[in-house]
Amino acid sequence: METYSFELYRALQDIGCDVELCKPGSDMLGRPSLYQMARFFLSASWFLLRRARAFDAILLGDFALASLAPVARFASWGKARVVVSLHGNDLYFLRKQNAQALLYRLLARGVVASRSIDAAIANSTAIAGEAARHGIEPVTVVPLATVLPPAGVMATQREPLLVFTSRLIRYKGLSWFIREVWPHLDQRFELVVAGQVWDEAEHACLVGQARVRYLGPVPYETLPALRARAMASIMPNIPPTGSEQDEGFGLVALEAPAVGTPTVASRCGGIADAVAEGVTGFLLPPLDASAWIERLNDLVQWPDARREAFAQGARRHVDEHYNWRLVARRTLAALEAACRRGST
Repeated sequence: METYSFELYRALQDIGCDVELCKPGSDMLGRPSLYQMARFFLSASWFLLRRARAFDAILLGDFALASLAPVARFASWGKARVVVSLHGNDLYFLRKQNAQALLYRLLARGVVASRSIDAAIANSTAIAGEAARHGIEPVTVVPLATVLPPAGVMATQREPLLVFTSRLIRYKGLSWFIREVWPHLDQRFELVVAGQVWDEAEHACLVGQARVRYLGPVPYETLPALRARAMASIMPNIPPTGSEQDEGFGLVALEAPAVGTPTVASRCGGIADAVAEGVTGFLLPPLDASAWIERLNDLVQWPDARREAFAQGARRHVDEHYNWRLVARRTLAALEAACRRGST
């Protein structure tokens, strides 16, 4: 969400928009505390009370900030249209069954009932559907983007390497992959896992596994070079159960083909909006081990010429269809539509 807000702000400036950014005064690493969120709410409310009447539209960076919508409506005297961006965690948290989620649900219902949100922008079709469950409308789908690493990052020779670069949490499907797929793959494959542990069971599944390396959390700037060495980046997500979240969009699905590496992913949640079948990667039925085994064992057999052609086409597709200027133009169009509806 932070990357989205920052990159969108810069891209809106690049296409000539008169835009201002209101953000916390200091960086927040990891999940913000209630104190940090309350402090930002107060500072953002003060900003809106002073400045809201100067804007035609106010974009809230995610639904966790939706409580600012009534403030924006009041502070602008109803002039500014209020639009909220929707990502995934900010909506899926409403499914949780704990005290914090209960308070969040009550606030969300109050904001939606107040009709102070004029429109929403979802990063995937799946998130648009989740928004509809909560009465948030109208919703425009604007997929995310990624910044293309320099062409020099792309490897001239791929290794029989698979990479998993994400949080280690159950719905990401790593333990399922290790249990059901990994033993049946070509023995030349090595699996490298990079990401923060959110679920110890997902980490435990790696212990003692042959040809598997766990790197822990790694700096973001080192990931392109790691992915560029691989034959595939895997996203073996499994359907969520109970109060679990689903994949909102899956930015990893863009970051791998941006360096020419196919994304092999489950058709779960918003991932379907992030993978162009046969162009940037391959979508497989979730929990279908046979399909995963067949696809990955086929990938390792590709001749160099086919692998290079795929890499160039995948990178070109990401550059053309998932860039921040395109996100900015689509977002601006959604904001302008909200303003037109508000004037009628």
